Amino acid sequence: MPELDDAALDFLLDRSGLAPTEAQRAGLKAAYAHVATMAELVRRPRGRMAEPVLTYGFAEEDLA
Repeated sequence: MPELDDAALDFLLDRSGLAPTEAQRAGLKAAYAHVATMAELVRRPRGRMAEPVLTYGFAEEDLA
């Protein structure tokens, strides 16, 4: 998993104008790997079945 070093985090925070506490900084660093992984998945071309919530499978009793 990718890691976010302190220099990169400082750069991003300076650019954003945010001033998080040390606890918030630790949370941002911990979450970064998950966000980076998700961003890679989102950038890939996908078919219709990648979004199963867009399909509905109602049974007859659901429609009553």
